[in-house]
Amino acid sequence: MITRGGDMISAQIGKMGAITNLVNENFSLDDGQCFNVKNDGIQPVALYVQLAGMQDGDFIETNFDIGWNPEIVKVVKQTSLSNIKLKWGY
Repeated sequence: MITRGGDMISAQIGKMGAITNLVNENFSLDDGQCFNVKNDGIQPVALYVQLAGMQDGDFIETNFDIGWNPEIVKVVKQTSLSNIKLKWGY
């Protein structure tokens, strides 16, 4: 599927991994691929993210509920929150 912004997406997750090291740096995939975020924690978490259609360097704060979230993300901004369990997938 293609979003209104022209980004290729899938309704299913076929590849995923851990979002790590957010206390030290922003997280993005090495190939620049956009992804969805899964919150494997026990409560929602508020994070600053750069969505697929946003300009580089622009971030918006949004809440990520437990489980998979619908936002299509390019970058998760560094945070001081250390006990969060997040995965990326596309």
